[in-house]
Amino acid sequence: MVGPRRAPELYRARFPLLGLQVDPSTGLLIAAGGGGAAKAGIKNGVHFLQQEWINGRLSASLLHSHDTETRVTMNLALAGDILAAGQDAHCQLLRFQAHQQKVNKAEKAGSKKQGPRQRKGAAPHEGLELRVENLQTVQTDFSSDPLQKVVCFNHDNTLLATGGTDGYVRVWKVPGLEKVLEFKAHEGEIEDLALGPDVKRVVVQSSLGPMKLPGSLWLWTVIASCICCLHCRVFL
Repeated sequence: MVGPRRAPELYRARFPLLGLQVDPSTGLLIAAGGGGAAKAGIKNGVHFLQQEWINGRLSASLLHSHDTETRVTMNLALAGDILAAGQDAHCQLLRFQAHQQKVNKAEKAGSKKQGPRQRKGAAPHEGLELRVENLQTVQTDFSSDPLQKVVCFNHDNTLLATGGTDGYVRVWKVPGLEKVLEFKAHEGEIEDLALGPDVKRVVVQSSLGPMKLPGSLWLWTVIASCICCLHCRVFL
């Protein structure tokens, strides 16, 4: 009996991958992770990958590697050319820009001569270049063992929200990361969240809600500058 077919591998990094985003404008895959601050020889970074067809199969190759030094990226959110990376207790904003380099005739002729050294069927990047710059970094979690667990942008990418192990939701302006809102949502850790279009409503998933119920979703809203919990749904 033949077992199930193994899915084809797109790409393999030299460190554990913990976050993934796809840029719809360029088709780039953005994968991030690492080994943390431990000096075990495992690097931390964000890899920008170019998709290509090789011998009829889709593959991904490394276009640019961004070193995050001792900080491992655990979660990602994408807003146009801005990437929000959750790194331990901090959130770092990166801006990336992809553009085509001008290739002169001599370089093209040289690349043709080296054709046999390329993988058969591969579509070379033909001068595609990526630039990545650090915009801002801010601490987003302040528990005794701080960790940002989630980050997301609002509908027009002017704000982002973070949540983590201290149970607080914090909302920040983009790209300066000035804090505009902060409230204690839960006693437990915040696992996921989503911002409403007017930023007056926030849906939060927590491991332990205000009534100490596990597996719950909570809707918070801003009313007259106060934060109120309107509704909850518990999944047991």
